Amino acid sequence: MDPQFIGTLQGLLEKLAFASNTETIRSVTATLSQQFYTTAACIPALLSIAKDNEQWQVRQLASVELRKRIPKYWEEVDESVQQQMREAILAAIVEETNDLARHGLARVISSMAKCDLPNQKWGDLIQFLYKCCQSPTTAHREIGVYVLDSLFETISDMLSAHMQHLFELFSSLINDPESLIVRVTTLEALGKMAECIEPDNRSAISMFQSLVPSMVQVLQKCLEINEEDSASRCFEVFNGIMVLDTPLLNRYIGDLIEFSINVGSNPALDDNLRIMALNFIVWAASYKRGRLQKLKIVKPLVDKMMPITAQEDPVDDDDDSPSRVALRVLNVLSTSFPPQQVFPAVVAHVLQYMQNTDPMFRKGAMLSLAITIEGSVDYIRPQIGDIVTLVCAGLSDSDGLVRRAACMALGCIAGKYFKPPAALRCAKHVTVDELDEEVAQYHEKLMPLIFSMTSDSNPTIVKYATNALDCILESMGDAILGYLPQLMERLVALLETGPADVKPIALSAIGSAAHSSSEAFAPYFGEVVARIKQAMSLMGEDDVLALRGVATDTISTVAEAAGKEAFRPHLDECTHLALQGMEVDSTTLRESAYCYVGVMSRVYEGEFAKYLSFIVPQILKTLRMDETVPFEYDDEDPDMDEDELPFNFNTAISDEKEVAADAVGQLFASTGTAFLPYVEEVAAELVKLLGHFSDTARKAATVALFTFIRTFNKIASPEPWMPGVPLRKPLDENTQSMIRLVLPSVLEMWEEEEDKMVVTQLCTELRLIMKDVGPGVTIDYADGILQQLLAIFEKKAPCQTIDFEEDEEVEEDELAELDSLLICAAADCVAEFASVFGDAFEPVMDTFLPHIAGYAKPTVAVSERAMAVGCLAEIAKNMGPGITKYAEALFPVFMGGLQDKHAEIQSNAAFGVGAFVESATIDASAYFSDILKALYPLIQMEKNPNNARDNAAGCVARLILENADAVPLSEVLPVWIAALPISGDHLEDLPVYDAVCHLLKNKRSEVEPFYSTLMPVLKQAMADPDTLLSEESKQYLSSL
Repeated sequence: MDPQFIGTLQGLLEKLAFASNTETIRSVTATLSQQFYTTAACIPALLSIAKDNEQWQVRQLASVELRKRIPKYWEEVDESVQQQMREAILAAIVEETNDLARHGLARVISSMAKCDLPNQKWGDLIQFLYKCCQSPTTAHREIGVYVLDSLFETISDMLSAHMQHLFELFSSLINDPESLIVRVTTLEALGKMAECIEPDNRSAISMFQSLVPSMVQVLQKCLEINEEDSASRCFEVFNGIMVLDTPLLNRYIGDLIEFSINVGSNPALDDNLRIMALNFIVWAASYKRGRLQKLKIVKPLVDKMMPITAQEDPVDDDDDSPSRVALRVLNVLSTSFPPQQVFPAVVAHVLQYMQNTDPMFRKGAMLSLAITIEGSVDYIRPQIGDIVTLVCAGLSDSDGLVRRAACMALGCIAGKYFKPPAALRCAKHVTVDELDEEVAQYHEKLMPLIFSMTSDSNPTIVKYATNALDCILESMGDAILGYLPQLMERLVALLETGPADVKPIALSAIGSAAHSSSEAFAPYFGEVVARIKQAMSLMGEDDVLALRGVATDTISTVAEAAGKEAFRPHLDECTHLALQGMEVDSTTLRESAYCYVGVMSRVYEGEFAKYLSFIVPQILKTLRMDETVPFEYDDEDPDMDEDELPFNFNTAISDEKEVAADAVGQLFASTGTAFLPYVEEVAAELVKLLGHFSDTARKAATVALFTFIRTFNKIASPEPWMPGVPLRKPLDENTQSMIRLVLPSVLEMWEEEEDKMVVTQLCTELRLIMKDVGPGVTIDYADGILQQLLAIFEKKAPCQTIDFEEDEEVEEDELAELDSLLICAAADCVAEFASVFGDAFEPVMDTFLPHIAGYAKPTVAVSERAMAVGCLAEIAKNMGPGITKYAEALFPVFMGGLQDKHAEIQSNAAFGVGAFVESATIDASAYFSDILKALYPLIQMEKNPNNARDNAAGCVARLILENADAVPLSEVLPVWIAALPISGDHLEDLPVYDAVCHLLKNKRSEVEPFYSTLMPVLKQAMADPDTLLSEESKQYLSSL
């Protein structure tokens, strides 16, 4: 080696190690890169400095620089020099006394081994490390296990060949009597080795599981001595093992959760340690749902988390705390498990806590209620009045923290966190059903309380109260009119003089008020538009841009509420301001602008095409943005490897892509042929987005791509499609081309999709596109689609098995609401196949009938029973005469549904019986008496819950049309006519008035006694624009 080269290099490294200004660092780094790191000569020189320099900072820096250059230059180093370096670095690491410098050398060894071991070189390295690990000298054991841990990051596949020996070695090191460093590093190495164990390697799984108790003891020790960093690393290992497919922790999940509960519940421990423990429970509930259900510990978990929610929260909303992580646990439980298992346990505590004199318990009660709504929407719908009463108690509380928490609870109950903001109505994604309309019915209770809080002296309460107000305004409809003058006065005042973080919320609330009040908003239209235009031109810091973004959102909401003609004078100016926002370096403004163009294109349709030449290039630019951002390299962190740096993801850009995809789908749908020049380029980017890491981006891409198919078909103006296979009416070439692009890509995504809501959205889009376009969409892809749908019913889809192990069979008559949504969407999709396939659906029915009927069992939850009965009813209607062979399977399901105590199931069953009688070729007259008896309670209902009375009336009509002689008309007609006209499900108008006409034509003498009640019904129905009539019936009734 050239002594001058080494000396100069050493001097530069010393200068760099102790540099205190940016210019020196930049200058020295440039010199090193341009003059020293350009040849393999730097490799032995850097090692010489790394082992011999007197200052540890320089030794550590030299190690870091050496490790960076090994991959590039190692093969260029002479073999004899390589051997000398191998021997020298092993000697040096044993002698090194500084931890950081020693870790740096360990990472160099790992980098060298990555080059050498695959080429059958450095054969004595592993033996050396074993010797170190078994040395009586503590420092040697620390070195050995650290290097082994580092090697797992580079040559794990080679190390896994030594798994048996490593287990034996680690079983000793994990219990090291002298060094916690050895034990923690061994635990980390075991975490990496866990990634190499295949699910079918029973021997390795057993050996690993035998070490889990010792691993837990390491974590316990770290907690005992308050070694926060080491405890954090241990928890990270356990969390990493938790998400693996291989069931390494299953045997100990119950014990690990109990341990984590004890740590998380202990206020004497450091908050950071408690947060780590509670986060482990979050991971367990997310990824080991089957195991938790099997252990029946959901309610005990709720019982343990609730007291933690009553503990103090940090001032900063972004800071974590035990109380906030406990709420996160409750949220994961509510979305992952059946609501029957979670919500009642939470509410029991809420009721108790609301009586507690300590406001922190009342605060915890409101937040717990808020956080568990998401997974319990359908479950609590019948109880919404009681829930609102609880929230009102919180809104009336004397303590500000409780009132704030109650506002948050109201926001969650009203659906603010389940759907996009009001202005994002260009996006129509499948979401958990919302309670906003039900909550709005209690406006007389809620509005005075919330309204008064918008004038509170505490600006934080004003913020949350204004947000709560926004949550319920959108669904109030005409009920808003009584509040509108006072409401607008207050919201405008907040917009003018409120705190910076309240102004955007107030503006959003104004948009919600416009949406609900519609024409009644006219007196405020001019002033509001003027204020919004002013806000749309603001520039400044983030809070200012946030206001500008909400203004851009809100103006489209106001425009849609006011109507195209009223807003036309402002269209060009507002669109120009929105498009200017696209050019600002702000994801917030671009998102808002995309929402604006999506909504406004829906309002103005083809007129909006003149803006496409500017909008579409901006959307393409967004769709092509790279949101992967490398972590910044830290020379002082010996664990960072510049060549294998992980990536961060800019989620703001991901959100922007989602909104861009929503907008571009709406743009094509609204502007039609004017968009055609952009279709190919945009569609290609949307297909790429199907593989995006963000589930919401994948959903948006799916919706947009199916919208493209639908729009092409609409442009072609085809005749109505006809059911059956093969196709009776082929699709046009453009539509077929888009189908050939979209369907294979969607199916490829579907095969591996792990997010339930993405699959739910996909099933929904497939159903809608089949309904709109017919069998031509799926005819070439039916086998693949039906295979994926069957996997859902068998609970074998990736999105269903991600949190269950193969050996776990949990009886699930009750489903989490997200699981229920998925099953329901799949069932709807199967029913639509019956519609488009017609007679060809029979083999599909043979496959799916047992699975669907299984959900109709009395032990299954209401929503799933309703789904099963409804799906089979739709199939009976869609399948036509082919349904006849399934009479023995379907008739008991429908008749059982009529006897159910839940209106939704009764309604679906009534429709199913009528559809079956109408479609089947067998004579069902013998069963009419039983059917009519079962329908009697439904048709006599004063109200029409879930359209049960309408569907019962429709069923009676179908019986009359099938065989009026088998219907005791003198008994049936008074009750039937009293249930008319149809008030909710106007599709039932068709059989009802066809039946009326049939009776008037063929059974007039039997109908004449009821003319006095029938004729006003017919007059009312004919006057109702929503009434649906067949052309024949319309002509006949008009002639009466």
